[in-house]
Amino acid sequence: MHIEEAVYKIRAFNRFYMPFLNLLGNHYLGSEYSVPETRVFFEIHENDGCNAAFIAEQMNIDKSYLSRILKNHEKNGYIFREASEMDGRSLCLHLTKKGRKRAEELIELSNAEIRSVIDPLTKNERGQLIDALETVTVLLNKTQGETEK
Repeated sequence: MHIEEAVYKIRAFNRFYMPFLNLLGNHYLGSEYSVPETRVFFEIHENDGCNAAFIAEQMNIDKSYLSRILKNHEKNGYIFREASEMDGRSLCLHLTKKGRKRAEELIELSNAEIRSVIDPLTKNERGQLIDALETVTVLLNKTQGETEK
């Protein structure tokens, strides 16, 4: 496939799936949080003790924007920071009890949304969908770190 045709088809897919999964609004799944704010909850939930640099890399997010999200989550009592035992200059991020509860609520909302989207598919169709997603992931991961040709 010619590269320009591939670019067009990828952009068309983006225009389809972003609104389809409600990723364009300011409030993810009716919550008070944006998609990046919600994703920060998930990253800390799944990687307890990680630092801001790790989250910035995982999300490919601007560090100053991430800093504002973290400060807001901390102000609202969802996260706390503590000095790393290995490097006292680095701060480890943890969810508070309130933060863990909120993260788990958001994860369940997301899971329920995905369930509702894929429920009409047959078991075979769900398998095809997952195979396609895994193919996309493998192919795009191959491009990480490569320079443009």
